[in-house]
Amino acid sequence: MFENNVTRRGFVTGAAAVAGLAGLSTIAPGLASAAPETNDQHTDAEIQAAEVGALAMMTFQKIDGTPVYYWRSNRGNTTARNWQATDAFYNALVAWVRDLRSLSSSYGSISYIVSAGFYVNKPGQHGAGTAMDLDHVRWSNGNVTSPLDQHHASGTAALRKRYLATEAVCRRRFRYVLDGWYNADHRDHIHSDFGGMPVRVLKDSEADTKFVQGTCNNFRGSGLAIDGIWGPNTQSAFNGLKSALGVTGDPHTSTSVWQGMLSKIATKGFANQNI
Repeated sequence: MFENNVTRRGFVTGAAAVAGLAGLSTIAPGLASAAPETNDQHTDAEIQAAEVGALAMMTFQKIDGTPVYYWRSNRGNTTARNWQATDAFYNALVAWVRDLRSLSSSYGSISYIVSAGFYVNKPGQHGAGTAMDLDHVRWSNGNVTSPLDQHHASGTAALRKRYLATEAVCRRRFRYVLDGWYNADHRDHIHSDFGGMPVRVLKDSEADTKFVQGTCNNFRGSGLAIDGIWGPNTQSAFNGLKSALGVTGDPHTSTSVWQGMLSKIATKGFANQNI
């Protein structure tokens, strides 16, 4: 099952590589429009094999100084690992982690990040070196958000809000973000990639709609079915969310408006506040 508002057109490598950090929100729709792969729970062996094939990728162990670990084969492991991505995608990761630090600054510094994979030798955005699977984030004050532990479905409201806050930060820098509500394949990680840039919220996107529905339910008690269908109830709840956050402009067409709205959602989520 692929995101329902795009068609598969192959990978983007050279075009994305020259886009750079400054152009991330202006890449034309369709330039990087390969649909995300849902089967992206990568094994340790697949990631190690990817190191051999990543000749056109850059290698990193940290994102802007923050270490990135792998726990799928050894929970809690803090051994340094070589990851690969295109230069442009790494630049986006740097922008993302800086956003995350800024918007969650009350938690202290980010101690480490845990990922299930970036470049992996398989089809899709991962095979293009333009995707990240986020498993876990830990801050210096001891707070965590753990898609790996399915925090989107936690019985603790603060953990659900923090999960959504972290997802909102991902959505500021990456167009396709697939979460635990999207489908069973993503119940234990948040997938982010370059497909379909620039970032905005689309009513015909199942992933975007489920994020909006989950946000309205967890921050405003909207009681929406998280079904990925942008119907009148979702529209009404979204209008209320937008108004409560003081957002003006159109987040469906404007990247800057949507990014600003996401920042406000993240700020509320990290503070465990309703909207």
